[in-house]
Amino acid sequence: MCGIAGGVGNSAPDQGQLVRVLDSINHRGPDERGMYLDPGVALGICRLAIIDVGTGQQPVSDETDSINLVFNGEIYNFMELRESLVSKGHKFRSKGDSEVLVHLYQEHGIDFVQKISGMFAIAIWDSRDESLILIRDRMGKKPLWYAKTGDGSLFFASEVKALRAAGVTCTLRPEAVAEVMSFGYVTAPHSGFHEVNQLPPASVGIWRQGSWTTFQYWTPDFSVTEKISFPDALDQTKILIKAAVERRLISERPLGSFLSGGYDSTVVTAYMTQLIPGKVKTFSIGFEDPRFDESTHARAIANYLGTEHVEEKLSPDPALLLQEIAATLDQPFADSSIIPTFMLAKFARREVVVALGGDGGDEVFGGYDRYSAIPAMQNINLLIAAFSPVAKAALMSGAISNRKVKRILSQMNSHPTLASRYRAAMSLGSDFELSGLLAPDFKSRLMAPAFEDGFARPGAKDNLSKMLRSDLERYLPGDLLVKADMATMANSLELRSPLLDHELVEWATRLPSDFKIKGGQRKFILKEVARSLVPKELVDRPKMGFAIPRAEWLRTGLREMSFDLLTDATAKNRGWFNSKEVERTLKDHMEGHDRDALLWPMVMLELWARNWLDS
Repeated sequence: MCGIAGGVGNSAPDQGQLVRVLDSINHRGPDERGMYLDPGVALGICRLAIIDVGTGQQPVSDETDSINLVFNGEIYNFMELRESLVSKGHKFRSKGDSEVLVHLYQEHGIDFVQKISGMFAIAIWDSRDESLILIRDRMGKKPLWYAKTGDGSLFFASEVKALRAAGVTCTLRPEAVAEVMSFGYVTAPHSGFHEVNQLPPASVGIWRQGSWTTFQYWTPDFSVTEKISFPDALDQTKILIKAAVERRLISERPLGSFLSGGYDSTVVTAYMTQLIPGKVKTFSIGFEDPRFDESTHARAIANYLGTEHVEEKLSPDPALLLQEIAATLDQPFADSSIIPTFMLAKFARREVVVALGGDGGDEVFGGYDRYSAIPAMQNINLLIAAFSPVAKAALMSGAISNRKVKRILSQMNSHPTLASRYRAAMSLGSDFELSGLLAPDFKSRLMAPAFEDGFARPGAKDNLSKMLRSDLERYLPGDLLVKADMATMANSLELRSPLLDHELVEWATRLPSDFKIKGGQRKFILKEVARSLVPKELVDRPKMGFAIPRAEWLRTGLREMSFDLLTDATAKNRGWFNSKEVERTLKDHMEGHDRDALLWPMVMLELWARNWLDS
């Protein structure tokens, strides 16, 4: 796992510039540095050494030094690929995965990407035709940002802060404000800056003589249904998950597991205990507030599985913690679960360098309430339209305190399509609320059609498949994987996600939908996997999620910060929000009406602006 950066063209970084660029992302790979420099090209890497620690340095090249490569991530099938290449006459100087990629590119050209399994962001300089090739993994686990300059040069990096360090001008992309207020993150292929874009998941970008083209090399197929019995499907799902876990156990550095006690992390950890000799190290954190504490459940699973379990109850200073995290987030980002993820990564990094987690289980196997609730609500759209005034009155009265009930009532609006209703369900606030908060120049950017257009395109066999496809294309790479990458790499920790193995994802898309949601049970087949590994009473409990006491923090430890950030002259002069409506929302929240879903993205946007726009 590493951080990579570089550039090509007349403005490519020189050695001094490349050093400054790598300094900005040193946290991603503090073990060693590597650089390749030639007129018009620069490749750099900060390495976190995990596989082939002794001889796995990058950049790597072919025998003639005409192809040079840096990459961030892990290739889990590199040993099988290496054996095949050796049989064809390729000779290797190292034992790791990076040199395998060079020889694989020699053998197959860009099509080599179809043969690799893993998480990766790859940069290849091919001097034979003076081209730079950028490649991102199928699910979007590893980030890859780029910026084009006026003279035709191109810069790339694992984090946007490295592009800034390279001298790339970074000005606000106004649509990002509305995107973050709506969904909590910026949408690919964009960033928070006008000049910076991200290479989408499963994509290749090619720069050649100032020309830039991209194409997608993989997409999951939601149109096909596997004809199979449930018992056979369950057996195959177990085989694929176990194989995905086993592939992710290769490491020369200490390795452990993030264990929350939920189905996903339990399945991953249980298979680890079967595959690793000795005790698996497991890590969990909790808060004093029992509503946000899963540590007792994690402890029960760890005791059953016999892991070496380490847990910590946390009472952080919210203001100091938020400032630390905001300084790492070079993109505006408003998913508050990055806080416990960051804290867990920091805690685990004391003992391990690699951790496996349960990311992706909900999006791959259908684990969210919305997957059953949204189609059901759309089926009674006319009845909901009639009930809508009552729901609005109940919400306005402030008499409803239960967050789930409030969320359901907030969705009691008529929608013309399932896509429209799903967008509303994924939004942090209603269009009415967001329109009131945003200033006119930003309000007009709320209704971009990209979400609904992508949701409604052909190729999904049913409503569940449409929702899963949307989340795999937008929510997972835009929010959850950004959170996981930034939180762990800020602490120099590699996180691996077996449930996002692309072969497992391809299998899951073909499963009949009633294997995923059955009799009101979401994620049914994955739950059956978990129940085969641990007693069902240990895992059959309401879904909690990885959350913080956000509403309470905004009234207590973050009260002063939130008022300062959202009501001072700097915020008002920025002109993003309606100042009177911001003050009204703050007042409502402090009086006990939870408005944290709206306040949190405003706070995070303003923190981002002060760190990355004003500095």
